[in-house]
Formats: sequence, structure tokens, C-alpha cells
Amino acid sequence: MALPLRPHSARPEPVEGRSFSLLGRRKGKGFDNPGSSPGPNGWWLALAFCALAACSGRGGTAYERGVAAFNAGDVRTARVELLNALQADPADKAARVMQARVDLALGDGVAAESEIQRARQSGVPAGETAHLLAHARLLQGDARAALAEAAAAAPEHEAYAARISGRAYMAIGDGGNALAAFDRALVLAPEDSGVWTDVARFRRSNGDVAGALEAADRAVAARPRNAEALVLRGVLTRSQYGLAAALPWFDRALAIDGGNVEALIERAVTYGEVGRAADMLADAREAHRLTGGHPTAYYLEAVLAARARNFALARSLWERTRGAFDDTPAGRLLLSAIDFETGNEEQAARRLAGLVADQPGNRRARRLLAAAQWRMGDAAATAATLRPIADMPDADSYSLALIGRALVRLGDSPAASMYLARAARPQPGALAALDPLSEGDFADVRRAAEAAPDDGPAQIRLISALLARGQRDEALARARRLQAANPGVPEVHILVGDALGVRGDYAAAAEQYRRAANLAFTESVAMRLIDSLQRSGQAAAADTVLILFVQQNPRSVPGLILMGLEFSQQLIARGAIIILAVALSQTRR
Repeated sequence: MALPLRPHSARPEPVEGRSFSLLGRRKGKGFDNPGSSPGPNGWWLALAFCALAACSGRGGTAYERGVAAFNAGDVRTARVELLNALQADPADKAARVMQARVDLALGDGVAAESEIQRARQSGVPAGETAHLLAHARLLQGDARAALAEAAAAAPEHEAYAARISGRAYMAIGDGGNALAAFDRALVLAPEDSGVWTDVARFRRSNGDVAGALEAADRAVAARPRNAEALVLRGVLTRSQYGLAAALPWFDRALAIDGGNVEALIERAVTYGEVGRAADMLADAREAHRLTGGHPTAYYLEAVLAARARNFALARSLWERTRGAFDDTPAGRLLLSAIDFETGNEEQAARRLAGLVADQPGNRRARRLLAAAQWRMGDAAATAATLRPIADMPDADSYSLALIGRALVRLGDSPAASMYLARAARPQPGALAALDPLSEGDFADVRRAAEAAPDDGPAQIRLISALLARGQRDEALARARRLQAANPGVPEVHILVGDALGVRGDYAAAAEQYRRAANLAFTESVAMRLIDSLQRSGQAAAADTVLILFVQQNPRSVPGLILMGLEFSQQLIARGAIIILAVALSQTRR
């Protein structure tokens, strides 16, 4: 039985849920466009003109052009054509229903519900639109109303209704019924791209990365012009292979639907992470143009302004997000950084203290909180905030240096000397940093794990605690059981690799990290894989992994540091200096 794990990293990287059975793929279906019969010598030319008409959207009535555009993935063109059709004939039932589908594709539940009600007033039976109304209610945030409407759908729309039910159950946190609903949708429509897209989201939300990737591929194969599926595949690729590898997926989605806001935002996020600021701004501005001001686009612009140290502009842009990121860790961290850099250290410290309490392992938040405390003259608080980082074997040089200065001010010269010496020779992060628990805390962790053998997070906490206490055999045995139950979850492979690494079996650990990297080539996985390869005598393979990772993630500080050290070891001094200077500039942002 797969375990209901939950993500525990800063980035939302989910863990595994139960897998779905995979069914056969289908060939794409399209609309047939009416046209005149071709002559005996011109049938191929007529087909060519028919294809051009379908692509350009200029053949047939406004309704037919709208349907063709929708089928081709160009949702905004479809909206314009269908509005024209309804203006010509407000009583056109088919156009009303089709316009509702367009509004749903655009994420506008209110407009979709309005069109559905008009269609019903025109004589469309309620059962023929119940599945669409369920979708509209879900987009408006009313999951229970969506479930009620889905139950009233006509039999021919049961697959659509089932997948909307699955999404509604996800929204209310009922994973068991969500799984049953998606299973039902797959039985009814095993070749439906929309069903596979939602299945991919469900698997991803439960951490089954391998299952999510497979479902997303099925969605794209079933309908290659499904922009929604392409965007999701890009998001999955960003975690699987890296930032640069994700961009072509977003490009494909936008080539189909240039007005797809989700694709624009995800591409802008990726551009920002790879350092392509001008491209990020272009996508953010296009998202603003299409939406009248998009909160995520304003947030991305605020991040860019903060990196450029224009904090007044960053604050102005932040305020335009209209509170969309006020409760997110990334948003709280950004606003705290703006406060810190504009002289509001106390306000920054208050907000950061809350964030650290919520996420004790958030190192960025700890470092910024310590900096605010240091600037306010509180050396004791600075040292207390940084100690959980500084006592780890992979502590960064900034944290080590700052705690050293704080301890000097507190009069603890021996401890200060130790931290300052370590700051002069920091170690890049590799194997998991393990923090032993007290006897009482360890007993509580074991008791919780024994009481809930199917609780993934409880098992992970126990395995980590066992490793920290040196109980390697039990830790490895438990990790392997967790891995067997959750083969699509990168984190369980990491856990087995950590257990093997602690035992000194670095070659076997590297193999586990490879398995994790095939699902999610994240920074922590890459650093572990590189370290284990180096320790097991596979230096060339380690270099290959490092180069690939930095190519995909050019702003990764640990990756740049390792690259600089590699250059310096090969006596390529100029390259080392340049790379390390870039890494240093990134840490200051």
C-alpha cells in the first residue's frame, strides 16, 4: 500500500500516492469542416485549402470558426468568434454551451455559469450542462456545490463529471474519493486528454512524480494541442530535469494559444530563475495586458526589482499583488527582505520570526532573521537563530561568519574561533545533515511512527532520527520498505541513498540518487549525487552531473561553488575566479 506522504522541502515537491492503471492511447480526433466537393483532379488542393481555413479560422460560420479554434487550442480566438455568433443569434443554444466551455477553459467560473443559465433558459436540458456547471462552481471555490451538480450530469457526460468530482474532492482534502472519481473517469474515457491532465495533477499533489509524468505524457499524446497539458508537462520537467529543459514545453503551449496566461506566468517564473530578466519582464507584461494586472506577474517583477536593489519599486510592485502572496513563505520572505533593506528591521524580524516558527528548516529565513537581529544589536538572538544552521556539516560561510561575530560580541572567543575557522573553508551541501533528537523527542517520534505505519511523514521522521542516532540497519530497512511502497517518489530514493551513504556505501548511494534525479533533478539531489560519485571514485561521472546541473540551473549557488572549486583544482585560475565571483553575487541577492 502506498503511503500518503507530504512534501517537506521549501519548494512544493510532493510525494507519492497510489498509482492508476494505464490504459491504451488514442489517436487524435478533430472536427470535420464542411466544404464543396472537389473535382477529380483537384481533391488534394481542396484538402489543402480546407486545412488552411481550419488553421486560420476563416472558414464557415462564426460558430464553426469558434469550435475549430477551440479544438485547435486557441481559446481566445474561439471566445471572439462565439461572441460574434451570439451577437448574431442570442438564442443559439449550441453557441451558448460552447461559450461556457470557452469561459471554463479561461478559468472564469462566473462567466461560464452565466452562459449555462442562459442556455438552460433557451431550452437546453439541465442534465446536458450539469457537468459544465459543476466545473464553473469549482472554479468559484464551491467544491461541494460542484459535487452536487456533477451527480446530476447526463450519462454521456459522466466522464467529464467524474474528473470534476475528483478535482472537487481534492479541493476538500478527500484523497480517497478523489482517487475513486479519477479511476471512474479513466474507465469511462481512457483516451481523454483532459482526464489524463487532471490525473497528472492528482498524482503530483500526492507525490507520485513518476505517475504524474506518465499521466502528463498520456495527456499530451492524446491531444498534442492541449495547452493545459503542455504547461503541466513543463512544470513537471522543471523539477525533473531543470529550468532550461522546461522552457520548450511552455513555448509549445504559447505557440498554440498565445494568450494562455498560465503558460506565460510559468515561463516567466522559469526565465527569472535562469537569469533571463528581459524575457521574464516581457512575459509578465503580456500577462498584465491579458488580465488587467496579474498578481503573480507583479510578484515576479517585485523579485526582480529587489534583486536589482530597487526596493522602493519592489515595494510598489508588491502592493499591486493585492495580498495574493501575503501568507506564502516566498512572499513573506520577499516582503521581509524589502523591510530589512529599507530600514524596517524590527518589522522584518517580527515577520521572519513567524516564518521560522512555521518552517524551522527554512535557511534563507533564518539567515535574514539573524541579519535583522544583528543589525538591531541583539547578538544573543543572532547566535540562537543561526545555531541550527551553523551546527550542520554543510553550513554556509555567511552563517558561520555571522555567528562567529555574534559570539565574539558575547565574549565566547573559543566557540567564535571554531565557527570563524569553518567559515574560511565551507563545505558544499551533500549528504543529509542530521540533527540528533533528545531521548524524549525520539521516543515520541518512534511512538508516532509505530502507531501509524501508513503515515509517510511519520516514517520519514523516524528514519531520519534513526540515522542521526547511528541506528543504520533499522533506518535502511525502514527506508527500503518505504521505497518499495512508493517507487515514484524521489524523496524515498533520497532517503535510501542517505542511509547507504551514512554506512559508507557511496556507490550504492549514488545509484539511489540517480533514481531520484530521474524523477526530480533538484539541487539537493544533484549535490548528493555529485558527492557520492566523487566519494566512490567516479570523478568523471560527478563532473558530468555537475556540468549538466549548472547548465540547467545557472543561478544555483552550490553548483557554481562546486564548479569554481573544480576549476581551481584543475589550475584554471581565471575560470575559477569568475565562477566564484558569480556565486558570491548570487548570495548577496
